[in-house]
Order: sequence, then structure tokens, then C-alpha cells
Amino acid sequence: MKIPKIYPITPTKNSEEELLNSIDFLKKNNLNFFQYRRKSLKESLVNSELDLLKQICTNKEISLIVNSWHGKELANKFNGIHLTSEDLRKEKTRSVSKENILGASCHTEEDISRAETLQVDYIFLSPINKTISHKKSNEIGWLKFSELCKKTKLPVYALGGLNIEDLSEAEKNGAYGVAGISNFWFT
Repeated sequence: MKIPKIYPITPTKNSEEELLNSIDFLKKNNLNFFQYRRKSLKESLVNSELDLLKQICTNKEISLIVNSWHGKELANKFNGIHLTSEDLRKEKTRSVSKENILGASCHTEEDISRAETLQVDYIFLSPINKTISHKKSNEIGWLKFSELCKKTKLPVYALGGLNIEDLSEAEKNGAYGVAGISNFWFT
């Protein structure tokens, strides 16, 4: 499965209706890939949404990656799983089949090395800039991002306070693509 240059991540606070409308918008704009990450929802609501999204995404031929926050056991039920940095550090071996996508959130050179050991398909490297969702994280900026990109052959997504329009700048600094929540998800 080919990974895209633009990687949307679901916002935490959108209603289910807004989420479904956004998926239609993504499809209309040829964005056929996204990550489900709804950390503030109750588990029963997450399970309900995932059941609904699985059917919709299958019908619309959209790849759905689930954040490991919702449970690593979901990996093989969808197109793949994206490991939080905490889950990345706990993993011993690749936990999903090679047919499914495995991604990981990285913040350090050690995280990148761990992701390589697990043979992930891509990594997020963040945060580039300050973000609404991670106010306490220190941004790494483009210089540090570029240095870290040179230490891996994995496809690297720039994440954190970016827009889709930042793709060109990200690529100049070694990124494969850009990912985000606030400026990447459409309502």
C-alpha cells in the first residue's frame, strides 16, 4: 500500500457528523488515507465510530490507520496502526502483518532507531512548531528535523503546527510528506 504525501489525522473534538462530512471532503480531494485518533472519546463511542468508519472507508476505498492509543489489537482489523511514541518504546517486534501499515511517532534519534528495528513503514517526526494539541512539547524546528531525517531511510512525515502548504518546505528538509490535525482535517 502506497502512503500519501499528505496525511490527515482526525481531530479529537469533532462530532461524528463532522467526522463523516470530512471523510467525504477528503475523498472529493483525492485524499484516500487518514489516521483515526480520538483520544477524548469514551471507548464505546470509539468502537461505534470505528465500526461505522470501517464500512464507509472500505466502500470509498480510503485507507484507515488507527492510533495505538485505541488499542494495538485493532491493527489487523483496519489498514494499519500508528504507534504512539510510548507504544513504540514498548514494542519488541513488528506487531502487524507486512500487508498492513505500521507507523510510529518519533521525537528523538533513539525513537527513530527503535522504529527502524521494528521495520515500520513510516514515521512522524515532531513537533516542528508549537501546536494546540501538544502545548508542553518543545518544537524541534526545521534544522533539527533535517538533521534527524538524514539519520534514517524511513519515509518521514513532518508534523506539528504545519499546513498542507508546508509540504514543499518539508521536502526541502528531508521529509517524505506532512501530517497534521488542525490544518489537515476538513469540516
